[in-house]
Amino acid sequence: MSAIKVPAHAWIVPGSLAIAERPGGGGRSHRVARRNAEMAWWHEQGVRTIVSAMRSHHALTEYARLGYGTRWFPLKDAVQARGEIPQLADEVAQLIACEPGAVLVHCDRVSEWLAAIDAAIRLRLGLAADVGAAFEQAGADGMPVGDLARELLDPWSVLPPAA
Repeated sequence: MSAIKVPAHAWIVPGSLAIAERPGGGGRSHRVARRNAEMAWWHEQGVRTIVSAMRSHHALTEYARLGYGTRWFPLKDAVQARGEIPQLADEVAQLIACEPGAVLVHCDRVSEWLAAIDAAIRLRLGLAADVGAAFEQAGADGMPVGDLARELLDPWSVLPPAA
């Protein structure tokens, strides 16, 4: 494979769970050739399941055609997302516990939406002690953490179940 620019991403659980912008770039910068190269790169990294939080189901059929498992949690607005993000975090926890290979979670681009997802997953997996720590870790992952990210996350709905 020819050298590609490694997509902006962070491994929340190294080798098992990554978070990134949409393969191929977000919005108008999206390019099919770039997506194809990045999908091959993600496969080399061990990713076998892709969880999309995009409003539309762009590329889900293509991911499945390439052999990836897919899940779709369309985040449409802040009110709806506040209820959907915990379900996404639960599904990701199930996937990394039960499915072979790594999981890639993506939105259209790196944004506060992705920061909220990053923080929610960290809380759900018990990787952060509290919301502040979860957002600090999301920020360290390169996610922009601001008022919108905090609005999107209902911390009580993503805490791990009591043991």
